[in-house]
Order: sequence, then C-alpha cells, then structure tokens
Amino acid sequence: MQGSRRSAITVLKFVFLALYFLILTAERVISLVICFTNDLSKHDSLDYYMIALTVLGIFGAYIYGAIKFTDALKHSDGDESERRGSVFGDLAVAAGILLLGGMVHTDGSIPVMQFVSYGMILISMALHTVQNVKNTGSAARSWISFSYTVAYSMAIPVVYHTKIELANVFVPLEIIVSAGMVIMFTGMLRRFYNENGENKFFPVWFLFALIGDAAVLALRWQEEINFFVLIFISVTTLLWLIGSILKMERK
Repeated sequence: MQGSRRSAITVLKFVFLALYFLILTAERVISLVICFTNDLSKHDSLDYYMIALTVLGIFGAYIYGAIKFTDALKHSDGDESERRGSVFGDLAVAAGILLLGGMVHTDGSIPVMQFVSYGMILISMALHTVQNVKNTGSAARSWISFSYTVAYSMAIPVVYHTKIELANVFVPLEIIVSAGMVIMFTGMLRRFYNENGENKFFPVWFLFALIGDAAVLALRWQEEINFFVLIFISVTTLLWLIGSILKMERK
C-alpha cells in the first residue's frame, strides 16, 4: 500500500511538471506569434533580446529534455529510485532553461498563464517535499527548504522596458540579475529533486539575489516600485536566515 501511494505521488509530480511545460510553452508561443506578426521595425534591441531568449529557451528546454530522455532509455538498467531522481533532476534543468525565456516581458505576454504554469511546478515541488518528509521525518528542514526555494524563484525580476534616465545601466543589470537568478534557481531545483529536497542555503546564491534585487528595485524606484519582488526578496532573506540556523544546528 505504501509503495503504491509513493508511486502515485511520483506520477502526480511528473504530471504537474508536464503541465508547467505545456502551459508555459503555449504562453511563450502565443507571445512569439504576436511579436512576429507585429511591425518588427518598431522593436528595439531589448525586444530582440527577449524574443531571441524566448526562442532559445523553448528549443533549448525540449532539446535538452529529448537528449536526457534518450540517454535514460539507453541506461535503463540502473536502480529504479535512482533513475527516477535523475529523471526529475533532468526535468528541473529543462524547466529552468524554459524559464529563462519566461522571465522576459515580450509583446503578448499573458501573466495569468505564466502564474498558472509556475503554480504547476510549485505543486510538484510540494508533493516531492511530502515524500521526503515521510522518508526522512525532517519536516521543519524540508518545508523551510521548499519555502525558501519557492520564495527565491518568486524574487526573480522579470525583464521589462523602462523610461528612467539610467536605462542604459538598468536594462543590462536587470538582464544579468534575472538570468543569473534563474540559473541559480535551476541549480536549486535540480538538487531539490535529485536529493532529499533540502536546500543547501548557499550564501553566494542568496547574496547575488539580495544585492541584485536591491539594485534593480532602487534604480527603478521612482518610476515604479516592484512590490512583488520587494516582498519575495524580503521573505527569501528571512527564510535564508532560518534555514542557515537550522543548517548550523544540524552540524
């Protein structure tokens, strides 16, 4: 009975991850169609960057996933639980590649679809946490790790156009912070699925987010306060402190 229940949760984890890919891919394709059917001559360099990143994100995610899936079939004689962990870890990397193109505000972006797609991956992560709590019994560490990883992902700034005076400084900074945090979140997500769901609370990854978000928020403060990023980087900071304390107590 317990094995079948664990298997059902694993299937649900995969289903919700698959829904993330389907929904976000559909949203990104719709946006690209609108971009390419509009007058491209009116687009600036940031528009072209966002379009290119979206295209590369879609193709990169599915090519990476196909390569890893093919490789998994070739080496299907390994331990079943280890193989499942590897599959979810590979899917996490593919999800991160797709997310690179999801964190840019292209023409025709549909925020509702984006939020729904992110919700799917969060449900999959929550199910993985439930599994790990049952296996390890470390509920506090597991749920703090889950919450920190979620808050970190929500603190990633979306790349937007801006009309501030320091736009030439702000835009490259925003691109670096957004892409950098997506890459670091992808690393967290891969470890989250490959291991027992516990975050390592690396100081460098946290400080990159804290300093990067602070700079992005400060530069655009007069034009618009991004309360969403402000709230989630604050939550991320609190959870990082709690997680780091629990990590030290464990040692």
